[in-house]
Amino acid sequence: IGARLVRLADAYVGHITGGLAIATVLACALFGAMSGIGPAAVVSIGPLVFPALVKQDYSRGFAVGLIVTSSTLAMLIPPGVAMILYALQTNSSIGAMFLAGLMAGSVFTSVLCAYAYGYAKLKGVARGKRLGWKQRWDATKTAIWALGLPVFVLGGIYGGAFTPTEAAAFACVYAIIVECVIYRSMSLKEVFFAANQSAGTISVLLILIAAGTALTYYLTLSQVPQQVTQLLSGASTIEVLLIINVVFLIAGMFVDPNSAIIVLTPLIFQAAIATGIDPIHLGAVIVANVALGMVSPPFGLNLFIGITTFKVTYREVVTAVLPFIGLMLLVLLIITYIPPVVLWLPGLM
Repeated sequence: IGARLVRLADAYVGHITGGLAIATVLACALFGAMSGIGPAAVVSIGPLVFPALVKQDYSRGFAVGLIVTSSTLAMLIPPGVAMILYALQTNSSIGAMFLAGLMAGSVFTSVLCAYAYGYAKLKGVARGKRLGWKQRWDATKTAIWALGLPVFVLGGIYGGAFTPTEAAAFACVYAIIVECVIYRSMSLKEVFFAANQSAGTISVLLILIAAGTALTYYLTLSQVPQQVTQLLSGASTIEVLLIINVVFLIAGMFVDPNSAIIVLTPLIFQAAIATGIDPIHLGAVIVANVALGMVSPPFGLNLFIGITTFKVTYREVVTAVLPFIGLMLLVLLIITYIPPVVLWLPGLM
């Protein structure tokens, strides 16, 4: 699926300035709409586009930073796992969170594409060959079944055909049919292996959720959220949002995104709501923060996945992501202080 998505994106935008870099961003966004987790795009899309980017005279640092950062789009674009965890922690609408994430992800995608264009223009990177419509149609046909997954899942949720939970079950069956029957890129034995791997991952996540729920219960009995609310009672909405950003940005440097959402969200949720912050807007802000944490030193998970995937040193990957961290901070400011950017689409529900 990863190779088909890269070919599709490159077929349509590869000929423009920064085309291959923009195609990389779009491929990561599309892959994120199927996986819901950031690291998956690094190992699936990265090995395909990294050699091509370097061959087309993009620097190694730019290529690594672009791929590692673009993969975090999966956390914002539905069906992002982080969005689901936040919705579960706060009893918010998963459907509304998905729409807010789609808006936030669109802003992030646009900023990354604009930076890729500017970088290629400044460095004089050569353009790719313009493909004809027949070649574009061939690329579309080979990717159509892959693209069908987010279309069916999101269309089914918002069309009222099934709930997000039922959509997840449908997505599993659909993916197995596409990979095993249509693309024939997996055997049933490999599906069984993938199921075992998934069960292990989900078990860890469920233990984390259970522990987080127990901690939340204890903190509620101890009235910690109420004390936080009282502590911030005199603060303005802008100040509360700034505090939330600082807390989650620091947490993202040391803690994995799931743990940060499960442990910290109950502490600040009541205080945020008390100051008039929309819970869906708050969710978009929190998920954007933990997405940034995935590429933030010293312990951002994507940094270490980038090291093993591209065979670079820790110093190289950290240096590579620094400009992109600046871009993510810009996106975070937009999401935080211009709420209609993420609330417009959920407001239409």
